[in-house]
Amino acid sequence: MRYLSRFVNYLNESNSDITDLSKEDLEELLLPIKDLDVEYSFTTPRVITEGEFSGYKSLNIQFRNSFQMGESGGYSEHIIDTKFWDFLDELIALKNRLESARVSINTNWRNYIVVTFIQKTKVEGDAFLLQKFYNDLGRKMNSAKSDFVNSMTKRLDLENKQVTLNVSCYWTDRKWSLFKRDLDISNFNVNVEKTADRYGDERAVVTFTLKK
Repeated sequence: MRYLSRFVNYLNESNSDITDLSKEDLEELLLPIKDLDVEYSFTTPRVITEGEFSGYKSLNIQFRNSFQMGESGGYSEHIIDTKFWDFLDELIALKNRLESARVSINTNWRNYIVVTFIQKTKVEGDAFLLQKFYNDLGRKMNSAKSDFVNSMTKRLDLENKQVTLNVSCYWTDRKWSLFKRDLDISNFNVNVEKTADRYGDERAVVTFTLKK
């Protein structure tokens, strides 16, 4: 996978971090990898808000492979494609050359390899507070199990310094009080706009605006 070397050299010579490149830039750089029957997909850059790399952005690129499989010793299927060793060489080169805070790899050799890039520049100030609250809200929604929570969708608006939560049904003030009990909303002004359908069922749009 000599094309990965070209990709890494571009990143190291560029003023942009990998998480700042556009989708089109990434697609253009990674397109030659398809010549080796390795397709790819990548995630939207996200801000890490917990742990050692809190405040940094990360991006995952998943390389899916179709290496030839075959029996090894007559017991089970193994990768027998000679191109696989070139693939490993280039992954090692990728790790050694990339200038990032950390590069990690998650593998399922038969199907995919995920490479995670963590940028060096931290996200701080209002942008970090908004992203951390947005992530915390998402974790709260994922951990709670109810029709009330399942009706929620959230949106992050960095330009207006807001997080919006839409509750499309099953709203009651009691349910809302229980849901937000463990959320730290001390940095936000909270506005709740409630409406009801013709049957009297309430819904709401909750806007969290960062305090000045």
